Amino acid sequence: MQIYNVPYNFKHEEKVFGGYVSIRQAIYLIFGATMLGIFFVPIINIFIKSFLFLIFTTMFILFAFLKIDETNADKYFIYILNFFFRKKKYILEKGK
Repeated sequence: MQIYNVPYNFKHEEKVFGGYVSIRQAIYLIFGATMLGIFFVPIINIFIKSFLFLIFTTMFILFAFLKIDETNADKYFIYILNFFFRKKKYILEKGK
């Protein structure tokens, strides 16, 4: 039996669930669906519950499906957080 090298395609996510949703997207959709649990908290006002549900569910749906310049939105968000929270070097040049 011959052995063939299989090239890896890292630019494309494999659609596992029904050929439409990848594992990463399915996880974000599950997180968005679990946000329905916020409606079972009896202490919070219904308007605050609705607001929080809309914010977090929208965020998870965008993380699942939105691409910004061929980069997934969740990775883009992590890049932004890393930029703001990393230690920065400031160089002071005299004579300018």
